[in-house]
Amino acid sequence: MTRILIFLLLTFSILDHSANAQPPKSYKKQMKQKAKEGQNADDLMKTELAASKVLKKFKDKLAALGKEKQDAEASGDPVKVAQIEQETRMVKGEMFRTRDKIEKKMIKDYQKINDKQTRKRMKKNKKKSTRINAGKKPSLWQRLFK
Repeated sequence: MTRILIFLLLTFSILDHSANAQPPKSYKKQMKQKAKEGQNADDLMKTELAASKVLKKFKDKLAALGKEKQDAEASGDPVKVAQIEQETRMVKGEMFRTRDKIEKKMIKDYQKINDKQTRKRMKKNKKKSTRINAGKKPSLWQRLFK
C-alpha cells in the first residue's frame, strides 16, 4: 500500500513539475530570431530606399554640374570649366565613398539575417568566390599547371 502511495506521489509531483517547466533557451532564441527575420527584411528594404534617395541627390548634382560645364564651354571660359570639372570630381568621389559605405552596411545587415550555418558556409566560400570574380588572378594550382 505504501508503495502505491509513494508511486502516486512521485507521479503527480513529476507531472506537476513538467507542467510548470520553462521552455529551453534554444527555443526562446529560435523564436526571437524568427521575429527578427521579418523585421530585418523590412529594414533592408528601407535601407535600400534611403540609399537610392541619397544617390539620387548626387546624380542630380552631377546633372546640374554637367549643364553648368556646357554653358561654361559655350562661353569659352577655361577657368570656370576647370573649376566645374574639379567640383564634378569631388562630387563623384563623395558619391562613390557614400555608395561603398551603404553597400558595406547592406551586406552586413544581410549577413545578420542569415542563420549561423549560412554565415559559416558564406565565410568558407568567400575566398573561392573572390578568386573566381573577374579581374582576380587564378589559384596557385591553375597557374602552376597551365
